[in-house]
Amino acid sequence: MDGKPEALAPELSSSARRIDTSKLKSVPWDHSGKHPGSIIVWWLFRAMISIGHRIIFRNSKADEVPEIGGGRISVSTHINGLVDPLVIVHSQDRRFTALGRHDLVTRPILGWWTRGLGIQPILRKAEMDEGITNSDFAGEINKRSMLTVSNCISNGYSAVVFPEGTSHQDPILHGFKTGPFRTVFAAAALAEIRNLPQPHLQPAGLHWRNHTKFRTDHHVEYLDPIPIPNPYSQEQAQSLLNGEWVEPPKSEVIAMRDSVYSILKEAVPDAPDWETHRAWILLAHRNSQAPIDDLHQEVLETRKIRQEWREGNIPQELQEKAVNAAKILHEHDLDARDLNAEGHIIRKKTSILYLILGASVMLVAMPVFTLSTFPQAILAWWLGDRTDEGIDARTTYHLMAAMFSLPLFWPLIAILWTASAFLFYNLPLQFIPLFFIVLFPIFYLAAILMALGYDSVNDFRRDRRRAALIRSPSAKTLRDSIIMMDEHLVALK
Repeated sequence: MDGKPEALAPELSSSARRIDTSKLKSVPWDHSGKHPGSIIVWWLFRAMISIGHRIIFRNSKADEVPEIGGGRISVSTHINGLVDPLVIVHSQDRRFTALGRHDLVTRPILGWWTRGLGIQPILRKAEMDEGITNSDFAGEINKRSMLTVSNCISNGYSAVVFPEGTSHQDPILHGFKTGPFRTVFAAAALAEIRNLPQPHLQPAGLHWRNHTKFRTDHHVEYLDPIPIPNPYSQEQAQSLLNGEWVEPPKSEVIAMRDSVYSILKEAVPDAPDWETHRAWILLAHRNSQAPIDDLHQEVLETRKIRQEWREGNIPQELQEKAVNAAKILHEHDLDARDLNAEGHIIRKKTSILYLILGASVMLVAMPVFTLSTFPQAILAWWLGDRTDEGIDARTTYHLMAAMFSLPLFWPLIAILWTASAFLFYNLPLQFIPLFFIVLFPIFYLAAILMALGYDSVNDFRRDRRRAALIRSPSAKTLRDSIIMMDEHLVALK
């Protein structure tokens, strides 16, 4: 991959350093094309994802998934931990599988679910280099896992892969590992020998307002699917069918890897740094004929500015002014949406109503929320701020807490509510099952109302930050930069 960034070497967390060999050996697998997971776990998981999305994201959108007949392997960028695969799965209907870090299937609670979903463990080179596992055991597990996923894909299931190999916090695409592409070629061979439709790679761009924040916006972008050719001989394909891993031709793997890299490179910010990317976003807003509120529209307009920058059409002075203005906004936790068409900071005289409305909604929902969802919310906040997995793990903990409310926290809490109603309020015995079941939508409604109230309160706080910026010494610098930017952009049109 000449001229491309090197693949990242993952920093091993304490969890990644714990190898549970017995659990890894017992992970369900299948080389017949049958899904190794549980269909009951899958449908419950779908409900969990829907609840989690509704609670932690303010706006969650996705392109329509391109229709294909064979298996679909979604391949994407990776800056947001476990949230990345979950937003992709949420935007699709097909049952999926994936190759994941070994401890995903061995952790308490989470491991039970991932095994039930058919996730297959991978022992990475980093674990071998650190002496945490040996190459023989890693080879055994990895070949078994890759064959399982390949067979699933060949049979029409979906998979999610992240060829960067580890989550990171950079605005560029890092080098790709070859493992995912070896797997998809095996899937193509297995599909052909079974006379099944050809599988496709599905490039997906993941876009966030701020991926580390609760109630952020996100958009899943689907690009054109890529058909996967079969590079194996008939004899080699038969060996795969018989459960023996066969490496695909290295030249084919490298070619596919580089081709997908070039496609996904356009779906990431691909900026020298985040300050430059925020400057491009600001320029995109100032250059637009109409206000940009939709995240995907913002992404598309920002790409136009990026292309102008690549072609040398953005003067250095304009770029510097944009960086400076975007930095001022960012330091006040604001962005390009906080400026009107004339470049003035937006003020809403009715913002106090947001505070009143939001606080009122939260007060109404507070009693039920406190006794249903508050414990896991606090746990997610505490774990997210203390994890050694990196800043991207914060949103992972938020999503996990929201998702596991349905199968874990709410049933336990509902039992306490029901027992209290029976013991202290004389709830008739025949109404106990109904009372228990009705508590779940009530808990969910309380969580949603708290989130919506939180949004309204944050809208008020955002307006107060705008007011603080107007009063600050930076306001004049921002205004002068915006005037200069608008003049330059008119000249570019």
